[in-house]
Amino acid sequence: MSHALERVKIPRHGRLFPAAALFALALPVAARAQDVRPDARPDAGTHTVKRGDTLWDLAQTYLGDAYLWPEIYRLNTDQIDDPHWIYPSEVLKLPGRAAQVAVAAPDGAPVAEEPRRPNSPTVFSTRTMVRSRPGFASGVSQPRVPHGDVLRAPYFDRHGGPSTTGRLLFTADIPGIAKPRGTTNFQLYDKLLMVPPAGALAAERERFVAYTLADDIEDVGTVVIPSAVVEVVRAPQQGEAAIVQVVQLYTQLNADDRIIPLDTAGTALTGVPVQVPGNTLRSTKIRAIQRDVDLPSLNYYILFDLAARDGMKVGDEVLVYRERQLPKEDDGPVLPEVAIATAQVVRVTAYGSTARILSQEQPMIRAGERVRVIGRMP
Repeated sequence: MSHALERVKIPRHGRLFPAAALFALALPVAARAQDVRPDARPDAGTHTVKRGDTLWDLAQTYLGDAYLWPEIYRLNTDQIDDPHWIYPSEVLKLPGRAAQVAVAAPDGAPVAEEPRRPNSPTVFSTRTMVRSRPGFASGVSQPRVPHGDVLRAPYFDRHGGPSTTGRLLFTADIPGIAKPRGTTNFQLYDKLLMVPPAGALAAERERFVAYTLADDIEDVGTVVIPSAVVEVVRAPQQGEAAIVQVVQLYTQLNADDRIIPLDTAGTALTGVPVQVPGNTLRSTKIRAIQRDVDLPSLNYYILFDLAARDGMKVGDEVLVYRERQLPKEDDGPVLPEVAIATAQVVRVTAYGSTARILSQEQPMIRAGERVRVIGRMP
C-alpha cells in the first residue's frame, strides 16, 4: 500500500493536483493593468509574462477567479511543460472571455515593470516573507481554519498510531457478476462495511475518519494520514457490521484502512494570530513533510514536534528558516538567517503540530529546516 509520504516526482503533463496545491495559497498580487493586443478580438487576447507572474495571478486578473488557472494552462501546453513554471517574455494565449474581465489599475496609470530576465523562473514571488494579512496589523478578520483543512491534515500520534480503532471491510453492494467484493480504491459515495472502534455506537449519521500510517519518527510518534470521512447509513445490529458511505475523500481508500471517531477539535476557532517578537518561543525543526517530493511547495504540510503542551493552537503561524551559520574558516563571513516559508498550523496533538505552507520565499523546503512561531492565536 502506498502512503502519502512516499517519494514521488512532480509530473510534467496530465495530473494537475500538484499545480493547484502550488498556486492555491499563492501570495496575493496587486491587480495590474494588462494590455490586450490592438488587433485582438474583444473577447480574446494574450499576456506577456513578467517576473513574479503565476498562472494563479493571471487567472485572477483576466478571468476574475484564480481557480480558473487551468483554462490558461490548457491553451498554452505547447510552451508550458509544467504549470509550476512560466518564464518572462513568454506570450501566453488567454481564454476567449479574458479581455472582458481584465482588471485595470485603480488610477488608470501604467504599472511599472521590473527588468525582464528571460532565464528567470517566475514561480516564487519577490515580495517580503511575512505578508500584510490578518493578524499582522491589517485589522481584517481572518476566517477560521476551514473544517476540511483540520480533517485532511496528516498529524503525529502515539508510536504505532491510535490505540482504539475499527476497520473497513469491503463494498456493501453485491457485485452483479461472480467476483469478490471490491476492496481497493473506493470512491466518493461508495457504501462500505465497517467494523466500528471498540465502544463506538456507530449510530446513524455518525461520522468516522479512515486513515493509514506512514513514517514513525523517533522521539515524536507515528504520522497518521487521513484518507476519508465516512458516515454511518445503517447502524450495526446484533453484531453485524455497520454500513457507511464515503462523504469526503482525501487520498486512496482501501479495505483494512483503520477507522477512528471524527475529531473536530480546532475547527471552531475564530480570531486572528497576533504577531510575536522573534526568538521569544522555542524553535524546533521539520520532522516530516507530506509527500517527500523534490520541491515541496505551497499547500503542502510540514510536521514538527511543538505540541499542545507548548501552547500550540490551530491557526498559529510559523516561519520556516535556515539558521544563521558561523564561518567554517577563521576569516570567513557569518551567513545570515534565511527565511524560507511561512505556514499556518492546522492540526495540534499531544505529540506535535501540522502546518500548511502559505507563502514561500526559497525553492527548497526540507525536513531538518528550523521552525519557530511568529503569530499566536489569542
